[in-house]
Amino acid sequence: MKISRILFFIVGLSIVAQMSYIAFAADQMKTTEIVIADSAVAISTNQTYPFTLYIGDNLTGVTAPLKSLQFIASGVYTGNGTIAFMIDGDAATTKTFTLPDVGTTPTYFKIDYKDTTDKINPTSAGSYDYSLNFNPSGVTVYGLGIRMSETHRYKPPTCGGMPIYGDLTSAVFDSTATGNGAGYNSVLWKGTLGTGGTGKVRFQFAASTASAGPWNYYGGATCGALDYFEAAPDTPIELKGTSCFSAWNNKRYFRYKIRICSDDCVAAGTYTPTVDDVIVSWSP
Repeated sequence: MKISRILFFIVGLSIVAQMSYIAFAADQMKTTEIVIADSAVAISTNQTYPFTLYIGDNLTGVTAPLKSLQFIASGVYTGNGTIAFMIDGDAATTKTFTLPDVGTTPTYFKIDYKDTTDKINPTSAGSYDYSLNFNPSGVTVYGLGIRMSETHRYKPPTCGGMPIYGDLTSAVFDSTATGNGAGYNSVLWKGTLGTGGTGKVRFQFAASTASAGPWNYYGGATCGALDYFEAAPDTPIELKGTSCFSAWNNKRYFRYKIRICSDDCVAAGTYTPTVDDVIVSWSP
């Protein structure tokens, strides 16, 4: 059995992120970090990584809510050339970084690519789908990882309670790094429920033969598009069922959606669960 450990920063998975007050207004600030790409294969050609930015906060009346957004790419490379980034195929967002000539010596790199054109600039709550192009030229990249860090201002709830739920759609993950697909066994989350064991953490799962999708998310005992898998922390959720088996079996790429509820996913609660890690288990 092959285990893929997928780490997300807590600010990306909790409906209560790290917050700090700003002195000049009643607005609060939140930073969210999510994984955009995580590749175990060598990359020497243009790649496109779809991702979803979810904002569950009230941005009404907030001046310039999106304060900053950047992508942090890291890995090891060989060769002599450049790496270019672009958002949603828009040439205006392109920025090219030149890497030193290292020949055949594997060398670590880290690049911060900022969206200076405001291509990504939500002004209201919702889920926003984008894609990031990663284009190496003259270099080969190994162990690529890309995460997005987004900071925005928002209006805190006036009632003092939490939102009913917050959603996150994961990056695209390559289970086998070959032409063959995988059999998906379970998903497990590590963290804590809200104070007093309150709240719920739910999942939907999707698999595809292509990194671009299509992505059809299913969950629960019915393996339905409106159903979810649910479990306590450190408890594997079996990815099974006849319908799910046909939808996921022998497919190389996967994504998941996670829903964090402050109460029962219908009413708002006072506390929120905290998700530190997500672990997906599959068989090659």
